[in-house]
Amino acid sequence: MRDYALHHSASYGDIGTSSFVSRFIRNWRARRAVARLETFDDYMLRDIGVSRDEVRWAAGLPLTVNAALALEERSHQRRRTRL
Repeated sequence: MRDYALHHSASYGDIGTSSFVSRFIRNWRARRAVARLETFDDYMLRDIGVSRDEVRWAAGLPLTVNAALALEERSHQRRRTRL
């Protein structure tokens, strides 16, 4: 899924206002999805592989950043450093 999201976002050009608006809307939707994770209990978050602190961090990112991708990358780095 992560590779698809990165490839999908790379396929959109960063030229012009329409791509900026599209990216803004996509990032806003991703932030809403991340914010919904705050309603999950700690056991569910652990099953998903993220912590509550990571969810709060991602929800506070600016709209120029895709919060879902940033959350996934941060949790992946955390798991990688534990090994």
